[in-house]
Amino acid sequence: MTKRGPNDLEQQIETLNAVKVGLYAEVKKYREENSALQKQKEYLQRQCRKAATAILDLEVDKARLRNDFDRLQEEYNNYKLIKEKNE
Repeated sequence: MTKRGPNDLEQQIETLNAVKVGLYAEVKKYREENSALQKQKEYLQRQCRKAATAILDLEVDKARLRNDFDRLQEEYNNYKLIKEKNE
């Protein structure tokens, strides 16, 4: 078995500490990135819900307008018939 001198062990400890610091920095970076992505996901979900609500409201408006158009078309046709009979 080879004996290591105190300088070898100190250098190994320094190297391991440097690696540890680097790993902590990477973990911190990924946590921050993950947090930003989570916030973006939540924002996009809120926006999608708002868009879905707006779409549903527009569908209801479209149905009402279609009914109003059909009613007005029928009234116009009745008006034309009455006008033709009076001429």
